[in-house]
Amino acid sequence: MRHTYRMQLKFYTFWAINGALDERLLCQQLDQMRQLGFDGAVFHPRFYPNEPPYLSDEYLEIVSRTILHAKSIGMEFWLYDENGWPSGTVGGELLIEHPDDRQQWADLTLDGLGDVLASFEHDGQSYQVLRRLGDGVDYLSPNLAGHFLTMTYERYRTGLAPEAFEYVSAFFSDEPEFGLGHAFDHLSPLGAIPWTTNLPAYYFARNRASLEADLPSLFFDIEGYEQVRLRFWETLTDLFSESFVGPIDAWCQQHGKRFTAHVKGEEHPLFQVPTSGSCHQIFQHLALPGIDALERYPSGHFFPRQVASVAQQFGTGDCMAECFGGAGWGATPLDFERYICWLAGHGINHFVVHLYQYKLTSNAIHDWPASTPAHVTWRDAFPQVLANVRRFAETPSTDADTLVIAPYRSIMSAFEPNELLTMNIHNASTYPDTPAGRCNRDFLELLNNVHESGAAYHVADERTVDEHGRFENGKLVIGNCAYSRVIVASGAQLSAGAEEAVATVKDAGNVAQVAVTNTHAVANSSNIVSVPVSWSLAAEPTNSLPLEPHQIASGEFIASFAAAQGIDIDIVFADDVSGLLLNGVDLKGGLGRTIHGASSMTFRAPEAEANPVARLDGRFRVMARGPFTPGPNGTLQVDAPFTLLHTMPFHAANLTESGFPFCGQPVLLNARIDLPIAATRLQLAGAQADCAQIFVDGADCGWCWGPDFAITLAKPLDAGEHVIEVKLVPSTFNLYGPHHHIDGDIHIVSPTQYDYCKNFADRPDAPANTRVAQWHVKPFGLPAAICIVS
Repeated sequence: MRHTYRMQLKFYTFWAINGALDERLLCQQLDQMRQLGFDGAVFHPRFYPNEPPYLSDEYLEIVSRTILHAKSIGMEFWLYDENGWPSGTVGGELLIEHPDDRQQWADLTLDGLGDVLASFEHDGQSYQVLRRLGDGVDYLSPNLAGHFLTMTYERYRTGLAPEAFEYVSAFFSDEPEFGLGHAFDHLSPLGAIPWTTNLPAYYFARNRASLEADLPSLFFDIEGYEQVRLRFWETLTDLFSESFVGPIDAWCQQHGKRFTAHVKGEEHPLFQVPTSGSCHQIFQHLALPGIDALERYPSGHFFPRQVASVAQQFGTGDCMAECFGGAGWGATPLDFERYICWLAGHGINHFVVHLYQYKLTSNAIHDWPASTPAHVTWRDAFPQVLANVRRFAETPSTDADTLVIAPYRSIMSAFEPNELLTMNIHNASTYPDTPAGRCNRDFLELLNNVHESGAAYHVADERTVDEHGRFENGKLVIGNCAYSRVIVASGAQLSAGAEEAVATVKDAGNVAQVAVTNTHAVANSSNIVSVPVSWSLAAEPTNSLPLEPHQIASGEFIASFAAAQGIDIDIVFADDVSGLLLNGVDLKGGLGRTIHGASSMTFRAPEAEANPVARLDGRFRVMARGPFTPGPNGTLQVDAPFTLLHTMPFHAANLTESGFPFCGQPVLLNARIDLPIAATRLQLAGAQADCAQIFVDGADCGWCWGPDFAITLAKPLDAGEHVIEVKLVPSTFNLYGPHHHIDGDIHIVSPTQYDYCKNFADRPDAPANTRVAQWHVKPFGLPAAICIVS
């Protein structure tokens, strides 16, 4: 019987533990998370320095006390199951103890140098399929899950204090897959397939066919290749589920925990085939199925809709997204709100926000930023952002009455292994124009049309319909869900029995049109009155100037800057440095004073840090040599050098040119305004900032952000004179960059973006060196008018 599912959002920090465990700091950060509105934390050792050693008794004692503190303040606690990523290596220890669990794949080659699995001829050319070994683990091995459970999950179970382990509610596994995605840079240009030692035996037992005989058909269009490829990829899907995902989920259920994971390649069916087969099958083995939804802007509708579909078809309806990672320091509250509402609109209700850095080192600043919300300029507005998206989720939604069946079998049947090499390995946003690629593209276009129509829909692969679909009371029923309409994508292949059931409710026609509501609608212009304002700077804020250290010897760096007069400064480093000299003078604590003209400082950074982050803080302004001109992606660009001054002409509408291009602190502006009419709503039309907090006559009226920068007042404001204060929050991008990327404030920032080396996160036609000489900053300013709504 169809159950009723009520949407309830939960938010968790993806807590990147990148420093020595300090119980006081850990508990303090849990308190901060709670104050910011989070429901829980995912404890994620990430670039963990092994102090104390990972999974040691001392480590587990500290983690136990941290968990119990979370319990005392009502914060859920999840354990990430790895030291780093992807999951399964036990921080590299598993392969030392179990070398036979090493990652494998099979390359198609012409040279025959290596461990030959098969040899054959095609079109007069001799080929060999060679077994390769990688640095990761073999997720298809029947032994890996048991070894991983013993070394990690059991270690937590037996090493944590009993009360602490009991309180842990979930284990999180990161990016397990067939293995090709993690070996991407080493695959043969002719193509490669996943491999494990027992694959031929498993394949034969399942299909009564020889894998060695079938290998040529996986790479070439030999007669009958469609059937061979289909059974190969469906076999791998089952082997992966049975070998890795299923056993861990069973362990978690046995011990009262939920197992959540996201695999590599969820974005669309074509990407899933060589990395995980069909996520629709894998998600069924997870108590809390999940996806990896990174970057700043909503992307394809398929993968969030798929995970929510499986969760409602076979589970409680709960599903998870690791979200917003790599969105960049330029991401705003509006970006976050739109992104979460997009995912929640698809039915996702557990959000693991990537990342919450334990220590904001240089590496952390560059590590798939931003550290949201721990280190963004708009952190204080974050509780209001969460409140907004929670209200969005409370809007009643219609149960899905439409099922869209995806053509996995046609894509599997047509897929050639070398196609993976032409995809963007991050999210397969690019893929080849092949039969498999065209089938995938046509399906995604169909799904987008269904989505834009406003239909209440789910998705499924053909196998799910074959195995679980049944016809009841005029509807197609799959698990907990019943559908009165079925749309079968071109290329979808159903069994005869499923085809007959589907035919009864199949409707490939148009779906009902539903209007899309704008959640940021602006009031009718006839009700808006513009009031001129002359802003003043309430106080000189702490300003910043990022520095660009360059290495002069092993671990030794130099950086230069200029000042027009002596100014007190605080030299701030993201890392622990030593030997700091300013103009040859040894500084203690980073406090110093500039001289007129050029200054130079030298320091020693940790040897592992090749790109240390340093800046100057103080009560100064920053003057650029030339003008700020429009730059890429909503930025302004300007040439160096910069000069520090005590004061500069002040223009509220252009705080950038008023000396605050790199400011990382809110700027407080105030004014007296004379309202010609009573106001129920205030709008900072044209504000250029991440967000703003508005005070009227000393009363806090709340936070606002783009696109309209408007607040609705708790009680109407009478006509007449009032004092208004605005705490204007600049973009975090201005503090942390990357300031010299050719595309300015880009929507996805990997660590390599800070090295300015083209990688998969860049546009395809970007140059190999993505660094430009100009500095890029986001505009910052407050126009000389306020709009009021009567």
